[in-house]
Amino acid sequence: MKLYFLRHGESEANFDGLMTGQLDVLLTDTGRGQAISAGERIKAEGIPVDMIIASPLVRARETARLVASVIGYDDAKVIETPLIMERFFGTLQGKKKVEMEPVTEEMIIKAGAETDEAIYERAQEALRFIKQQGGETVLVVSHTGFGRRLRAVVDGVEPDLEQGFKNADLTYLGEV
Repeated sequence: MKLYFLRHGESEANFDGLMTGQLDVLLTDTGRGQAISAGERIKAEGIPVDMIIASPLVRARETARLVASVIGYDDAKVIETPLIMERFFGTLQGKKKVEMEPVTEEMIIKAGAETDEAIYERAQEALRFIKQQGGETVLVVSHTGFGRRLRAVVDGVEPDLEQGFKNADLTYLGEV
C-alpha cells in the first residue's frame, strides 16, 4: 500500500494563531482553496488514490471532501476515524500560541493533554486500521501533530517534533 498524508487546509484557528488540538473549527476561504489545489496536484501527478481516510474534525473532513471532488473520488466513500484526529491539548486548546511558547511537555501534562507516548501509540493503531482497509494508494487527511507521529511510525523512528506539515501539503510517507 502506498501511503500519502495531507494536512488540512488553513483553518480559522490557524489564521488566528490558536492552539487548536481537537477543537472543531472551520476552514478559511484560503484553506478551501488550498484543499482544491492539493486535489489538482494529485490529479496532475496521476496519483491513483483509491481510498481516502480523514479525521472527523471538520477542517480535515472538509479538506478530504474538496480533494475528493477534484479527483473524482466519491466523497460518500471517505472513511472517517477518530484514530487520526489531532492531539488533544486539554486546557491549552483555544489559547494563543504566542502566549505559551515554547510549549513544553510539562505544560502539556499539566493541561491534561494527550501525551507524546499516547499519540504515538494511537498512530500505531491508526496504521493498523489503515492497512486493514485494503486500499492500494491511500490518502490520509489529518493534522500536523498526528502526522508527525504517523510518519515516525511508518519510518520506525522517534517523531521529529520540529518538522511538521504545511497546510494542504501533500507528502508521500512510503509503502506500508
